[in-house]
Amino acid sequence: MQNNRDQDLLSGLIVLMRYLIDHNAIKKSLHSGCLVLFVLLLSASPAFSGKAELANLVVRNSNDELQVDLIIKGIFTEEMKAAVSNGIPFSLTFFILLYEVRDLWFDDKMISKTATHDIKFDVLKKEYRIRRSWEKRMPLVIKDFEKAQNLFCEIKGFDVIPLKRLKKGKHYQLRVKSELNENKVHFTGFFWEFETDWYTINFIY
Repeated sequence: MQNNRDQDLLSGLIVLMRYLIDHNAIKKSLHSGCLVLFVLLLSASPAFSGKAELANLVVRNSNDELQVDLIIKGIFTEEMKAAVSNGIPFSLTFFILLYEVRDLWFDDKMISKTATHDIKFDVLKKEYRIRRSWEKRMPLVIKDFEKAQNLFCEIKGFDVIPLKRLKKGKHYQLRVKSELNENKVHFTGFFWEFETDWYTINFIY
């Protein structure tokens, strides 16, 4: 029963947040007690009580590129689903680094890349818009939430580095982490943000 009440409270607060955003009322509320109370109530029920983690990290290659596949699990708690369904936009950033591992010396960072996924629900059209920075196409428009969630949380076939830059028989290490941010309502940023640990995979080319 308590969980249901907390969920109802959170849903109501999210609706209020959307109203403040849409009506540019945030600045007008800064000098009143309502916004402070709103933040305090919101922070009383953490959005990420579980732990998001990176899973299924795979390194492979195409004809010309070293590529990576991965999935982030544990993002979409019930609170997160409620926030997305009420039109709050979020960004998920992936940090991807490749090192050449060297004995008796510092590892050599060969490349550092980022990929950003954005999700936004259009409450009028009842559709999700997914933008993935590494894909050269228009944002994806998805009606099904489960499919939108999968597209937001996974990467398949991300180009890390041209194969011609790798040396046969050398030891390499790929390091990956991710960060989630709600990208519009900055005054609640502490509530929605998280980052995973660094995950590594070693391989011989």
